[in-house]
Amino acid sequence: MLSITIGFIILITLIIIKVSIVVAAPLASTVILYLNNLNILEILNSQYLPGFAGFVQDYLFIFLLSALLGKIMEESDDATFIGEFVLDVLSHRYAAVGIFFASVLLSIGGISAFVLIFTIYPIAKAVFEEAGLSKSLILASIAGGNVIVGLSLPGSPQVHNLIMMDYLNTSALAGLSLGLVSISVGAAAAIIYLRYRSKSLLAESKNNFKDSILKKPELSKLLNFLTAMLPLLTVFIFLAVLSRPPVVALLLGVVLSIIKNFRKVNLLEILNESISNAVLPLMFAASAMGFGQVISSLPVFKDFLQTLLNLPLNPYLLVGIITNIAAGLLGSASGGMLLTLSTVGENIVQLVDPQKLHRIVIIASTGLDTLPHNSAYLAMLAYTGLKFKDTYFDYFMVTVLAPLLSFSVAVLFTIIF
Repeated sequence: MLSITIGFIILITLIIIKVSIVVAAPLASTVILYLNNLNILEILNSQYLPGFAGFVQDYLFIFLLSALLGKIMEESDDATFIGEFVLDVLSHRYAAVGIFFASVLLSIGGISAFVLIFTIYPIAKAVFEEAGLSKSLILASIAGGNVIVGLSLPGSPQVHNLIMMDYLNTSALAGLSLGLVSISVGAAAAIIYLRYRSKSLLAESKNNFKDSILKKPELSKLLNFLTAMLPLLTVFIFLAVLSRPPVVALLLGVVLSIIKNFRKVNLLEILNESISNAVLPLMFAASAMGFGQVISSLPVFKDFLQTLLNLPLNPYLLVGIITNIAAGLLGSASGGMLLTLSTVGENIVQLVDPQKLHRIVIIASTGLDTLPHNSAYLAMLAYTGLKFKDTYFDYFMVTVLAPLLSFSVAVLFTIIF
């Protein structure tokens, strides 16, 4: 396990000093394989490259279509209209909280973190610029709604819920009361933090606004908002309500956006820019997934998880710790869940209520998965052009500490009830 820790530290260090993860991930993997006396080329070819290629295969069209939709919304002023309406209804001081809830709604609709990056950022950018808030808080606002609520909420159509339903033969609402209580606590903590940070940033920029939360919207801005939301509502309806594949839902949203804004945008120019915007984040995310594939293949890691299983701890706390470690090392909530279930799942299921286990594992997977090598975070940085040093502290507070608080409350709930 020492070798994995060393490789993990190398990966994080390289990322922090601005080495691309496309370079850092295979380098860190090479160090880990060398320290374990394994055939480096053989493992990279059999694990890293398939993990990398598999991610590209699964998400290429999603990245491209999402980037295209986001770019059209940005260039056509649809994002600005949505931002203006949000600010027209919501106090400037609560702009970050508004983006948080927008992310929650889209996430509950089944839209993945990678899609949220492209669809919400242009909106958030317009809102924050109008409010005079630093863009450094945008990533925390977007990711917070997705990580804390969207992925973990009972009934969510996100893949994390589907994985647990398939493994435990439970329903989408499994662990309903446990989930609602624990997620509400984590979400409240994130909202309080976002409001505090917004207030601090506004004070620094000497922008003073009234404390009232809601305002009466102007009719013209309401109409612009409704028409601007049509492409996103199309994606939401076909993805969440009609259960169509993400690529189909996004394609329909793009087509509607093009038809609606045909006279406002240069389609060829936007298409070329969208491809450039999508490819780099895709490579970053695929590199992180390849690194995770190498880690999950190592016997030493699976042995480590089995050792943890023998600790004299509450079984819900134990499986949560294992899930957090797995998700942290892989930089993926779903990857951490799958690794946990494949290594210790059979042992844990015999000791606990499957309904509660369903929700505990999902909530636990959303804690340490958003460390700096998280694929969604890296994709956000690549797409937005924002910097690690400017964004990660807020991102950590909202997507790591708040979910860990949710997990703590969830474990406490299982002990009391």
